[in-house]
Amino acid sequence: MKPSAKKIITKRFIHIETECKKKPKELAKILDIDLSTYYKTKRGDIAPSNHFLVRVEHKLGYRGEWLKFGSGEPKDPEVLLESEIKSQYALINKLKNYELLPILDALPDSPNEKDKNLLLDFLNLFIQKFQ
Repeated sequence: MKPSAKKIITKRFIHIETECKKKPKELAKILDIDLSTYYKTKRGDIAPSNHFLVRVEHKLGYRGEWLKFGSGEPKDPEVLLESEIKSQYALINKLKNYELLPILDALPDSPNEKDKNLLLDFLNLFIQKFQ
């Protein structure tokens, strides 16, 4: 990489570290790469591989094109992170375990405030049983 490109990619890595509030060691672990590879890529000593860019997109939500070339926005707002998908999947499983999906499906899409508060009060009362 050219010297100027090295500094630019380093700034993008610093942006990711700052926004994610993670240290390089933590990000390397999340990306499942060696810390030395992370630092070499961050410094611009080696170009980010396609495999590396895919991991950054799927695990951190940052667009590979942005990281490598600086083009476009850092994140695609329509892309769900792997952790968000896992979290939603866990919630759906919990709804299935309580057999609530058919009940929730039968509820109106736009409840009036009184009905919504009644349901929330009931659920909060039920949750107190487990606390």
